[in-house]
Amino acid sequence: MNKDEIENISNRPEVLYSIPFYKDLPPLPLKIDLVGMAGDFLSYDIADLFGLQPIEKEHLDTYGEIFTINPSKESLELYKKRDDSFQMIFVVINAYGFKEIDGVMHCKPYNISLFPASKRGELTLLKSDLIEKLDLEMDANVPKFYYGFNPFKGAFGLYFYNHVDYSGIESDMIGIVNSMYLLSDKYNYHNVIPPFIKSIDNNAQIKADYKRYRKDRYFKKFNKIKPRKIWGCDSPIELFLLQAMDILGLTPEIQTIITKDGLTIPSLHKLWENSRSRKRLNTITDADFYFPEKKLAVFCDSKEHHSSNESIDKDSNIDKSLAEIGISSIRIFGKDIVADPIACAKRVRDRLNEL
Repeated sequence: MNKDEIENISNRPEVLYSIPFYKDLPPLPLKIDLVGMAGDFLSYDIADLFGLQPIEKEHLDTYGEIFTINPSKESLELYKKRDDSFQMIFVVINAYGFKEIDGVMHCKPYNISLFPASKRGELTLLKSDLIEKLDLEMDANVPKFYYGFNPFKGAFGLYFYNHVDYSGIESDMIGIVNSMYLLSDKYNYHNVIPPFIKSIDNNAQIKADYKRYRKDRYFKKFNKIKPRKIWGCDSPIELFLLQAMDILGLTPEIQTIITKDGLTIPSLHKLWENSRSRKRLNTITDADFYFPEKKLAVFCDSKEHHSSNESIDKDSNIDKSLAEIGISSIRIFGKDIVADPIACAKRVRDRLNEL
């Protein structure tokens, strides 16, 4: 894409352009496999981010039996009385592995971010009287995306509303707007009602962890026009290897925490599903990728940060600790991934076949 518009993902291996739909994605409907990659709990949690947020008890009481995307009149009056302002926040997903099935482009997420709306370099703030004129339910059904969204650099391009044109851009640089919500600046944390999650409802500590997580991630005011990562790859080299593994039919977990008692956690939501608190974790490491069926952890190591004697010893100790709990590991240098990601993916496949 045009570098004058946005900083593209750097050091992109040329061989990846042979992947179908790697560039010039057709303007077809998109279906993102959030559950398959990010898990049920995280997918459900993100799906709850719509309308005016966070949901406070006195506002929830104004809706009756059905909670709608558009605020009730009584709820709007409460916001007006408190003189709330709202930031417009987008849930933006970057994806890979695009495949056309019956006229729909199916894909998998590699990054989920929150991103604040802006205009002319300034964060967008809305008052209650303007929100009263919006139809948020209608807006939720309108396709929206950023023509260029680099989650590793925080760079973004033009925002498209109800117009689909992916020509001239790599598909992993499309910032798909999954949903939008309006964040109150005067909400009372103690009155916030988190979504009901049956699997954690009987554990007060985990429910408290979950509520704080939502406050710190979803309901924290944005002061800069910069994405806030929720889940996904940490670097371009991880993305390149992920794309290459996808060619070979390999779909690992992304950014998995591994603990000394053998628990593997692809997201904090998985931790809570296992009735565990962050405070009691005894972590060995975070694997860039993990194959739970074969218990293989994959690390994408930059030569710069993993070639000193100290780093080599540290990595060796991590590998030994993983072996003690029955987990194998493979380390691949970033320069090798950039040079030939397919060959690196084959190394992973061969290691899996050995296990």
